[in-house]
Amino acid sequence: MGRRDWSGLPDELLTKIGQYVSGHFDMIRFRSVCRRWRYSLPLSHTNNWHLQLQITLLKEPKPDYRIRIPLPFYESYDPELEAESSPYHTVPSSIVKTTVCIINQSSLLKLEETQQEGKFRIINPISDIPIKEFPKVLNLLDYPIMEITRGYICKISHSNVLKAVILPEYDDKVCMVLVLCDHGRLLLWRNGDEHMKEISNKFRYDDIAVYKGHFIAIDRWGTVSFVDSSSLKVVQYTPPVLSGGKKKNLVVCSEQLYVADRYFDRARTSQNPYGKWDPSVVDFKIYKLDEDWGRWIEITSLNDQILFLGKALNFFVPIKELSGCNKGNCIYFKGDEFIGSKSHGVSVFDLAGRRIGSILSFPGCSDMLCSPSWFTAN
Repeated sequence: MGRRDWSGLPDELLTKIGQYVSGHFDMIRFRSVCRRWRYSLPLSHTNNWHLQLQITLLKEPKPDYRIRIPLPFYESYDPELEAESSPYHTVPSSIVKTTVCIINQSSLLKLEETQQEGKFRIINPISDIPIKEFPKVLNLLDYPIMEITRGYICKISHSNVLKAVILPEYDDKVCMVLVLCDHGRLLLWRNGDEHMKEISNKFRYDDIAVYKGHFIAIDRWGTVSFVDSSSLKVVQYTPPVLSGGKKKNLVVCSEQLYVADRYFDRARTSQNPYGKWDPSVVDFKIYKLDEDWGRWIEITSLNDQILFLGKALNFFVPIKELSGCNKGNCIYFKGDEFIGSKSHGVSVFDLAGRRIGSILSFPGCSDMLCSPSWFTAN
């Protein structure tokens, strides 16, 4: 069979196909077919996705060194409070789309979209620090690209936001945003809301995710709950993990729910649960939810997969997708090392040997997270 001339497709069919193009890389491939395809789908179809929000925060009180327990930083908005005497202030925020991908079967990168059309920030998928070794111009059409997962970064002035997830997933028509804040608090924004609202609950949460079309959150005991967007309450979904670990991360893969539980060399404190003086990680345990029996099952081996626990994204990658990487059954995570070191602040935990250390102590593992050898700047 000879080559087919795809440039002759009717305009109405091109428009229909373009409606199903959701990823930025799919959009690039679509537009690269020919001039007619390129003009039928504007670059802004999936790029320049920035959601602007207003978030109401509690003003920081004057320093009082006699108080050791931090006061709540995020509170619900009360429009009746007068501006002069109000303890609240409103700050601008934005939700930015990110994509984790494998380029040329060797480099695992996170691309953060910017407000400049067709421009990205290339960052480390674990530590979220920029990868400066890359040149300013990189034509993504020159290399094979595999998209692994997508996520979102919530940027708020003068605050520490840990993570943001949206519904519906992979859609530009955002209806709801759930934000995990410092000290484990949850904020929810629904389409039409003037401000984000706090989820009223006595628990503090370690992670959030989207699971089967619903927001979920996991607390420090390992209990996963659905976040009810109507009542602004949480509804328990699973029993607690109760494994003894001190920080939980949610991982959703192929509609299966996993929990990565990390153990520290000392207890986390209420004064500084997420700060830079956190205790060092000494162990991990992985659990998978058995929905039929409503229980957690410990996973002792990841076989030929690698688990990445990033700052805002957690995901699995089979080692066969990364040429040159022959060591699976590992967890990559943000470690204790100085962020500017050669390790880029990334540590590795080997499940088989129960060994933990800097990524530099595992030969060959750091190549996928740094400037690739296959690229030569002009």
